[in-house]
Amino acid sequence: MALSRALHLAILASASLLLAGCGQPAPDVPDYCAPEPTAGDAMTHDGALTMNECSGPQAQACVADQEEPLYFCSTSDLLDWQADSDREVHTTLTRDLSDVDWNPRDPGDWVAMDTAWYVVGHDRDNGQGQTPPVGFSDLGDAEIFASKHGGRITGYDGIAKDSD
Repeated sequence: MALSRALHLAILASASLLLAGCGQPAPDVPDYCAPEPTAGDAMTHDGALTMNECSGPQAQACVADQEEPLYFCSTSDLLDWQADSDREVHTTLTRDLSDVDWNPRDPGDWVAMDTAWYVVGHDRDNGQGQTPPVGFSDLGDAEIFASKHGGRITGYDGIAKDSD
Protein backbone atom coordinates (compact mmCIF):
# COMPACT_ATOMS: atom_id res chain seq x y z
CA MET A 1 0.00 0.00 0.00
CA ALA A 2 2.86 2.39 0.86
CA LEU A 3 4.44 1.66 -2.51
CA SER A 4 1.32 2.53 -4.42
CA ARG A 5 0.96 5.79 -2.42
CA ALA A 6 4.62 6.64 -3.15
CA LEU A 7 4.08 5.81 -6.83
CA HIS A 8 0.95 7.98 -6.85
CA LEU A 9 2.85 10.90 -5.32
CA ALA A 10 5.69 10.48 -7.81
CA ILE A 11 3.24 10.58 -10.71
CA LEU A 12 1.60 13.72 -9.30
CA ALA A 13 4.99 15.38 -8.83
CA SER A 14 6.03 14.49 -12.38
CA ALA A 15 2.78 15.86 -13.78
CA SER A 16 3.24 19.06 -11.81
CA LEU A 17 6.71 19.54 -13.26
CA LEU A 18 5.44 18.92 -16.78
CA LEU A 19 2.61 21.40 -16.33
CA ALA A 20 4.83 24.05 -14.77
CA GLY A 21 5.59 25.49 -18.21
CA CYS A 22 1.93 25.62 -19.23
CA GLY A 23 0.34 29.02 -19.10
CA GLN A 24 3.68 30.71 -19.61
CA PRO A 25 3.65 33.25 -22.42
CA ALA A 26 4.98 31.95 -25.73
CA PRO A 27 8.07 33.63 -27.11
CA ASP A 28 7.18 36.83 -28.95
CA VAL A 29 6.72 35.90 -32.59
CA PRO A 30 5.16 38.71 -34.60
CA ASP A 31 1.95 38.16 -36.58
CA TYR A 32 3.80 38.84 -39.81
CA CYS A 33 5.71 35.59 -39.27
CA ALA A 34 2.68 33.50 -40.20
CA PRO A 35 3.35 31.20 -43.18
CA GLU A 36 2.79 32.88 -46.53
CA PRO A 37 0.94 30.21 -48.54
CA THR A 38 1.15 31.77 -51.98
CA ALA A 39 4.62 33.21 -52.31
CA GLY A 40 4.58 32.56 -56.08
CA ASP A 41 5.70 35.93 -57.46
CA ALA A 42 7.86 36.82 -54.46
CA MET A 43 11.58 37.02 -55.15
CA THR A 44 14.04 34.79 -53.36
CA HIS A 45 16.16 36.47 -50.69
CA ASP A 46 19.01 36.95 -53.16
CA GLY A 47 16.77 38.33 -55.94
CA ALA A 48 17.80 35.54 -58.32
CA LEU A 49 14.41 33.87 -58.94
CA THR A 50 10.73 34.10 -58.16
CA MET A 51 9.36 31.36 -55.95
CA ASN A 52 7.35 30.11 -58.97
CA GLU A 53 10.68 29.16 -60.54
CA CYS A 54 11.76 27.06 -57.55
CA SER A 55 10.82 23.38 -57.46
CA GLY A 56 10.81 21.10 -54.46
CA PRO A 57 11.43 21.97 -50.82
CA GLN A 58 11.24 25.75 -50.72
CA ALA A 59 11.77 27.61 -47.45
CA GLN A 60 11.05 30.93 -45.78
CA ALA A 61 12.42 32.73 -42.75
CA CYS A 62 10.92 35.43 -40.59
CA VAL A 63 13.59 37.77 -39.26
CA ALA A 64 13.36 40.38 -36.52
CA ASP A 65 14.34 43.44 -38.52
CA GLN A 66 12.03 42.93 -41.51
CA GLU A 67 8.24 42.59 -41.78
CA GLU A 68 8.37 40.51 -44.97
CA PRO A 69 9.54 36.91 -44.98
CA LEU A 70 12.75 35.98 -46.73
CA TYR A 71 12.18 33.29 -49.36
CA PHE A 72 14.58 30.55 -50.40
CA CYS A 73 14.44 28.13 -53.33
CA SER A 74 15.45 25.28 -51.04
CA THR A 75 16.00 24.25 -47.47
CA SER A 76 19.72 24.05 -48.25
CA ASP A 77 19.72 27.69 -49.36
CA LEU A 78 18.06 28.73 -46.10
CA LEU A 79 20.41 26.64 -43.96
CA ASP A 80 23.46 28.08 -45.74
CA TRP A 81 22.11 31.64 -45.34
CA GLN A 82 21.33 31.02 -41.66
CA ALA A 83 24.85 29.71 -40.98
CA ASP A 84 26.36 32.90 -42.44
CA SER A 85 23.84 35.39 -41.06
CA ASP A 86 23.83 37.23 -37.78
CA ARG A 87 20.19 38.32 -38.13
CA GLU A 88 17.74 37.29 -35.42
CA VAL A 89 15.42 34.66 -36.87
CA HIS A 90 11.95 34.28 -35.36
CA THR A 91 10.95 31.18 -37.28
CA THR A 92 11.85 29.10 -40.33
CA LEU A 93 9.42 27.17 -42.49
CA THR A 94 9.77 24.61 -45.26
CA ARG A 95 7.26 23.65 -47.92
CA ASP A 96 5.32 20.69 -46.55
CA LEU A 97 5.72 18.04 -49.23
CA SER A 98 3.09 15.97 -47.40
CA ASP A 99 0.52 18.39 -48.80
CA VAL A 100 1.94 19.55 -52.13
CA ASP A 101 3.54 18.28 -55.27
CA TRP A 102 7.13 19.01 -56.25
CA ASN A 103 5.64 21.55 -58.69
CA PRO A 104 6.52 25.11 -57.58
CA ARG A 105 3.09 26.47 -58.54
CA ASP A 106 1.27 24.34 -55.98
CA PRO A 107 0.66 26.80 -53.11
CA GLY A 108 0.23 24.13 -50.44
CA ASP A 109 1.13 24.40 -46.80
CA TRP A 110 4.27 25.12 -44.85
CA VAL A 111 5.62 23.36 -41.79
CA ALA A 112 7.91 24.74 -39.10
CA MET A 113 11.37 23.44 -39.87
CA ASP A 114 12.00 22.35 -36.30
CA THR A 115 8.93 20.05 -36.34
CA ALA A 116 9.29 18.48 -39.80
CA TRP A 117 10.61 15.09 -40.84
CA TYR A 118 13.29 15.30 -43.53
CA VAL A 119 14.57 12.99 -46.22
CA VAL A 120 18.26 13.63 -46.90
CA GLY A 121 20.61 11.94 -49.35
CA HIS A 122 17.82 11.29 -51.88
CA ASP A 123 18.13 11.46 -55.68
CA ARG A 124 15.42 14.06 -56.45
CA ASP A 125 17.03 17.15 -58.03
CA ASN A 126 15.26 20.47 -57.49
CA GLY A 127 16.26 21.81 -60.90
CA GLN A 128 19.23 23.75 -59.54
CA GLY A 129 21.63 20.87 -59.20
CA GLN A 130 20.70 20.36 -55.54
CA THR A 131 19.10 17.51 -53.65
CA PRO A 132 18.17 19.51 -50.54
CA PRO A 133 16.52 18.10 -47.43
CA VAL A 134 12.82 17.54 -48.17
CA GLY A 135 10.43 18.38 -45.31
CA PHE A 136 7.24 16.53 -44.41
CA SER A 137 4.74 17.03 -41.61
CA ASP A 138 3.81 13.34 -41.82
CA LEU A 139 6.39 10.62 -41.19
CA GLY A 140 4.51 8.20 -43.48
CA ASP A 141 4.85 10.60 -46.40
CA ALA A 142 8.59 10.92 -45.72
CA GLU A 143 8.84 7.12 -45.76
CA ILE A 144 7.03 6.92 -49.12
CA PHE A 145 9.33 9.59 -50.62
CA ALA A 146 12.43 7.79 -49.31
CA SER A 147 11.22 4.46 -50.74
CA LYS A 148 10.92 6.09 -54.19
CA HIS A 149 13.97 8.37 -54.15
CA GLY A 150 16.34 6.85 -51.60
CA GLY A 151 17.88 8.68 -48.69
CA ARG A 152 17.34 8.51 -44.97
CA ILE A 153 14.77 10.11 -42.69
CA THR A 154 15.80 12.45 -39.90
CA GLY A 155 14.47 15.22 -37.73
CA TYR A 156 15.57 18.85 -37.75
CA ASP A 157 18.70 18.12 -35.72
CA GLY A 158 19.86 15.71 -38.42
CA ILE A 159 19.89 18.09 -41.36
CA ALA A 160 23.35 19.43 -41.96
CA LYS A 161 23.90 22.87 -43.42
CA ASP A 162 25.84 21.29 -46.26
CA SER A 163 23.29 18.61 -47.16
CA ASP A 164 22.73 19.55 -50.78
